[in-house]
Amino acid sequence: MIEDVHITIADNSRSSVKMARSVAKQSRRWSYVAITALATVIFSSCDQQRFAVIDAETEDRLRKASESIGEPSSVPTIKQAESRYAGVNFTPDSPGLNEPPTDNPPPETLKYEARKRAVIDADKTIREVTAVVEPLANAEHFTLAKSVQYGINKSLEYRIAEEQYLLIALDLLIQQHLWTPRFIDTITPRVQGLGINGAQSTALQLVNDFSVRQKLPYGGEISATILAQASEQLNDAIQTGQASSLDIALNLQIPLLRGAGLVAQEPLIQAKRNMIYGARAFEEFRRRFYIAIFSDFHELVVQQQVIANTRNQIDRLRLIIEREDALVQSGRQVAFQADLAKQRALFVIDRLIGLEEGYKFAVDRFKLRIGYETDAPIVIDPEMLDLDPPVVESARAVASAFEWRLDLQNTRDQVADAKRAVDNARNAVLPGANLVASASMLKNPDFFNGIQLDDSFSDYTVGMQFDIPLDRTIEEINVRKAQVRLEQLDRAFIFAQNGAAVEVRQAIRRIDRGLYSVSLQDRNLDIARNRQASIDAAPDRATPRDRTDAVDALSAAENDKARALREVQIAILEYLRQTGQLRVSDDGEIIAPDGMEVRYRRGAGILAQPAEIPPA
Repeated sequence: MIEDVHITIADNSRSSVKMARSVAKQSRRWSYVAITALATVIFSSCDQQRFAVIDAETEDRLRKASESIGEPSSVPTIKQAESRYAGVNFTPDSPGLNEPPTDNPPPETLKYEARKRAVIDADKTIREVTAVVEPLANAEHFTLAKSVQYGINKSLEYRIAEEQYLLIALDLLIQQHLWTPRFIDTITPRVQGLGINGAQSTALQLVNDFSVRQKLPYGGEISATILAQASEQLNDAIQTGQASSLDIALNLQIPLLRGAGLVAQEPLIQAKRNMIYGARAFEEFRRRFYIAIFSDFHELVVQQQVIANTRNQIDRLRLIIEREDALVQSGRQVAFQADLAKQRALFVIDRLIGLEEGYKFAVDRFKLRIGYETDAPIVIDPEMLDLDPPVVESARAVASAFEWRLDLQNTRDQVADAKRAVDNARNAVLPGANLVASASMLKNPDFFNGIQLDDSFSDYTVGMQFDIPLDRTIEEINVRKAQVRLEQLDRAFIFAQNGAAVEVRQAIRRIDRGLYSVSLQDRNLDIARNRQASIDAAPDRATPRDRTDAVDALSAAENDKARALREVQIAILEYLRQTGQLRVSDDGEIIAPDGMEVRYRRGAGILAQPAEIPPA
């Protein structure tokens, strides 16, 4: 009896150990599933870190591209704005998803309130118009350099150009990633039911398909795949047991004719070249953007001077009106002579109102260009460039444009792209000849208890694939299309060169014309001032018409002088851009070439010095 008891205890012990091993094995299997799910969660949590790496790599490509064209200061960054939409994994449903709402009320629901026509007090209007309005205390002052800096940081136009440059860098990252080893892992847990002879069995299967692929530099691809499968019975209706398998395969494909050579790298090559094109295009935009801000800012300063000259003209006309009214009251002058001066003053007042309204509109447009709030007050500080006109030779200036203009360099290099496209199209006409090789090994280990691979790859295949070109009509048509495209771009480059030569010559003539206009306006201003001084010295010898005409001529001469000075400075900047010599830093200052001095004229009255107003 005692011996039997011992035997029973031993059998129970062995059964317990077997059961413990089975539980441990099942625990390891379920742990494998749990680890897989946990890895997925961790991978998702690293989402922001992965995007940060992408942003850093993008900015690195931008920096290298800008440095390659000699413009390291123009590198944009991926700014994390508060309004940036990060996106969600699933598009939310909303009432306006398929049909966006439209708000267009019928005319009978609209209300319009007409304003009562009031009697205009001419004297009150004159006082209000001629009164100088002081800027608000909270108004922000803008200089030329500050306007450029603000435009770089806030302008929507500048931001759009930056984002276009960023998109090109992201395209390059995609192509570069395609040429790195690409790992793909697919985990498929599933439940499978089997019915055999009326009995039903259910099994849990876990399939892990892991592969890595690598493109080859001159065409083709090499890949390795590991397919692991495991199954566990959930009931004992059918005793199929547990099963696991491991399938390892290597594949190699190398093209020898069609698709072989550098044609395989064409997307990557083009993406790298597009990066340089984008850097040049962005820098060209920056130069045009700076000149646009310079031009708008200088125009605002000119409008300020024109408004000041018009106010001065009204003050002069008011003196004439007071003198003529006194002569009429004394009986020394007829009334219509005084009315003539009043009529001229009203015309000028009406023009002043239009000038001030135009100035406000120009300021609002300037705010839009630099990205400033349109309802916030600003003050444009009187400031203008004072660049000396260059000594130019037409032939040398045109040659400089051909060599240095970035847009011409892009057009030139795109001709090389078109030639390469012809070569790639001809490669597609060739027959296909591929070297293929594969090797595989099938094992049935219990890989939950460890995998031991001691056999070599016993199954392998090496061979050739041939594609006989029986029909290559489409490919041959593509060759012709590529050749026509090459001719188009070649002619476009010639046309762009001719256009650049015309633009350079026009810029030179614009400078000459501006200088000639300044010289004429200086002389015209001297004549107008002398005319006004002669009348002021002997007012009795001039009629009211003579005096009002003299005032108008002096104001027009001052306005024309202000516009001529602006035109010269903008013409010089445009000449530098057209010849590829304009360089502007991110702080809004011009980087002057050797021998060029950058000066500024600041303060009120920088464009024209109006004559003194004589006492009444």
